[in-house]
Amino acid sequence: MQAKQTQKRFVLLALFSVVLAVSFYGFLYLPQRAELSAKQEETARLRKEIAAASSFRRAHPSPEKEARSLEKRTRLVDAMIPAQLDGGAFLAAVEKMAASSGVILLGVLPENARMTDGLAAEKMRLSVSGDYFALLDFLYALEQQGRFVKIDTMRGKVEDGVFKGDLELWIYARSI
Repeated sequence: MQAKQTQKRFVLLALFSVVLAVSFYGFLYLPQRAELSAKQEETARLRKEIAAASSFRRAHPSPEKEARSLEKRTRLVDAMIPAQLDGGAFLAAVEKMAASSGVILLGVLPENARMTDGLAAEKMRLSVSGDYFALLDFLYALEQQGRFVKIDTMRGKVEDGVFKGDLELWIYARSI
């Protein structure tokens, strides 16, 4: 008899354990699993947002720094391509560069200014004379003066080590 009671207790205890395990699984584990899955998805979304914010912060470290950089680039562009064409001021600067480099300006022939590709452009023909080093110094000074200048052609001849010829160049501005 005692064996039957022990067996009944064992069966009841086993049944109670199964019911308890099923109850735990149904009422606690499944809801926690769904909640855990939702939290993992939210964590993944937040990680992507943090990565995007971090990437943006690396690309744009400081709005003030970017504003200063933009202002600096704007000043450089304004110097390279000024608001007005002002060919007279450019020719005065060319005359000073020629004098300081040892190049002799024999003549200057500016052409009419015109608009090309949204920019004002003026072609100038400079007749020059000078030796190799003076001419090289003049071209370097022309390049370093800050304004964008395109040398189109250079024609002439060398006699006794002195170049005599024409330089055709273009200067640009935002308006005529």
